Amino acid sequence: MTDLDKHVKQPGRAKLVKQVRAKINELGIEYIFFQFISVTGRVVGKGIPTDHW
Repeated sequence: MTDLDKHVKQPGRAKLVKQVRAKINELGIEYIFFQFISVTGRVVGKGIPTDHW
């Protein structure tokens, strides 16, 4: 089992995901912007529609 599998299958995670989804809907959020630092030190970001969350 990979680390990702372990994370996704953690007890209680599904309930938390539903709570976050409900909050996104409640606030009317349409896009989420994700950011991270690349290996070279550049800030990289991507906006996605909340339907993909």
